[in-house]
Amino acid sequence: MSLFRTEGFQVVVDLELRLIKEFRELIAEDKNRDKKNALMWFAYIYHMHDYKSPYQLYEESDRHMRVVRDLTMPADFKLSKRMTAAVEKYNELQTTPAVKTLQTTKHALNSAEKAIGALTRKIELLLSEADDEEKDTVGVAVKNVTKLLELAERLPKMTEVINGLEDRVKKEQSGESKLRGGGTKGMFED
Repeated sequence: MSLFRTEGFQVVVDLELRLIKEFRELIAEDKNRDKKNALMWFAYIYHMHDYKSPYQLYEESDRHMRVVRDLTMPADFKLSKRMTAAVEKYNELQTTPAVKTLQTTKHALNSAEKAIGALTRKIELLLSEADDEEKDTVGVAVKNVTKLLELAERLPKMTEVINGLEDRVKKEQSGESKLRGGGTKGMFED
């Protein structure tokens, strides 16, 4: 199900969204006639929680900061109860086994990247403290370099897996809604 999509660098909301209670209540929470706040909240939900969002590269706290800043929302922005309910509903609706696998694999790739950074810092620290006579320190540094190289060798394979998963998710989502003649199936149609 695709409730949000991007067009021209803007998040576009599907009209079916109003049929779902949590989203309808979030729209109602915005008292402005033009519903600019509701659109901003939906953009926040998309960029924070959709696997296609370019912000998915960042950890959740860093992602929140970046999304709030880039959407020019107040720096002290916090989710209301209705927005929290809408986020939970959005996560429920978009989570398929393929999407969940993709998200888990991306998280593992981020963890591997952090491990490489930590190993690199540890190696640099060991080598900066090592004297010519301290063979133990150099030996530990060499073992860490070996671990680092093994990890670096696995990363391209992991990236290929992620690309394959992304393709599978795209096919899964596009296959659900396409009809003969180029139309799309509505949310409640079988």
